[in-house]
Amino acid sequence: MIGLLGEVAGLGLAAVDVVGIVFMPILLAQPRGLRRALVFLAGSLVALVAMGMVFTTGVGKVVVRLTHRMPWLVPGIEVAGGVIVLALGAYMVVRAARGARTHAPDSLVQRLALPEPLLFAFGAALVAVQSVIDVVFVVAMVEIGTKGLALVSVIGLVLTYAVTALAIQAAVVVAYVATPVERRTQVMDAFTAWLTRSGELWAGIIALVLGVALLGLTGPDLLAALHHRH
Repeated sequence: MIGLLGEVAGLGLAAVDVVGIVFMPILLAQPRGLRRALVFLAGSLVALVAMGMVFTTGVGKVVVRLTHRMPWLVPGIEVAGGVIVLALGAYMVVRAARGARTHAPDSLVQRLALPEPLLFAFGAALVAVQSVIDVVFVVAMVEIGTKGLALVSVIGLVLTYAVTALAIQAAVVVAYVATPVERRTQVMDAFTAWLTRSGELWAGIIALVLGVALLGLTGPDLLAALHHRH
């Protein structure tokens, strides 16, 4: 269980949401910015936990049933996830080398001016959509859902993933609070400039490391399952 907890936490930390990170300085610069940033993060957290429970208790159970006939399925999903993450990381690194810059789409930035209840809903909806196409999220939830754990353990693991996945965004908020009031604008502007300049590169590097780790950890399991099949 401790090993699985560490694995899930690591996957959460590796699930870097560059757009969500970009949103933090924008929200913090608004009137009542700290409150609004926390509202957005709360919506994101609720959505991650809800989507996690849907995947682990729904998709996870389906995968468990299928693995009785196809024992290679779970390691196969994880290896496929590693390949996709590796390819995505390489793509982002190449884009960064060609001068690509990180920025949030204007259509999404405009939503950050919504009233707080709608801002909460926007944070939740954005993360819910991202979760469906996020390979790291899917791999983590399949890993949790196929272990046959008690519900309380599943909830704890899903919550761990959700908290660690939002850790960098939360760290931006903590850094803002810890910065003297007179320097907050300067610090947030400097952070935004760095993120715009280097965010794609570092997100790509993290994806490359995660992809290699997933392939290294799950590749032997897939080969063993395929060998046993024959």
